[in-house]
Amino acid sequence: MSSRSRLAYGARVRCFMIAVAQSSTLDRYSNNFSLFLLLEQFRPSAYPARLSVFSHAFFEIDADENGVEHQVRLLVVHGARTAFASEAVSFKPAGERHRVRISGLAFPEPGLYRVMVEWRVRSDDADAPWIREPIAWPIRADVPLQ
Repeated sequence: MSSRSRLAYGARVRCFMIAVAQSSTLDRYSNNFSLFLLLEQFRPSAYPARLSVFSHAFFEIDADENGVEHQVRLLVVHGARTAFASEAVSFKPAGERHRVRISGLAFPEPGLYRVMVEWRVRSDDADAPWIREPIAWPIRADVPLQ
């Protein structure tokens, strides 16, 4: 890992929270998010299941990263296997914290999954490495009702 992506306490960009919810609002006066109907378990009618949910990733940003364009994506992980990866979303932090909201997740079959975050400095190289955060949001995908 390069010196650009590590400080003594950890990454220069660090995801400190991820949550998956069915709905959310942003108060334009206080800049606070409210998350509604947090998703921890679901039972779809069939698999593969595509859910119209919102995943919120909250980042702590080192001052040297302000104004630098980054990319973030979500992964749905089952064991050691990545079952789904979202499209990359670009963001350019302007302060010590930054929130990213990404819609939609997919689950191929029933099981216990983890929604995880990866980020990188924006690159034109599609093979540029991603930094996977250790934090995860667990979701149980149950067997469909018959």
